[in-house]
Amino acid sequence: MSHDLDVYLAHQRAVQLVHGIVIRYRLALDGPTVKTTHSDLDATLPARSILITTDQGELLIRSAEWVDRVDDLAAHVLGWLMAHIDLRAATTRTGARRYDEVWMTAWRQANPGGRRT
Repeated sequence: MSHDLDVYLAHQRAVQLVHGIVIRYRLALDGPTVKTTHSDLDATLPARSILITTDQGELLIRSAEWVDRVDDLAAHVLGWLMAHIDLRAATTRTGARRYDEVWMTAWRQANPGGRRT
């Protein structure tokens, strides 16, 4: 497989992974805003990259650096988000059918009193 194809496929996986993590956050919690975009939508970004933005910072992911490392990327993105989202400012999403356990565990640790809203 060519390097270009490897990077293209890594980028597609990375976009899906990042959006999946952020969607699970949004489905579980009402909290600080997390925005994502990628180079296919924003020409100002480097080719095959993803930008994650919170009120506490930005993370630029260059897909070429994560070829064949999707599990590492998932841990990296989740760890970065946990460090850059103030979960004390979040509340559980009322009426959610299913809560993501990773986000709920992090939220409970940030809010030991167990407040729901």
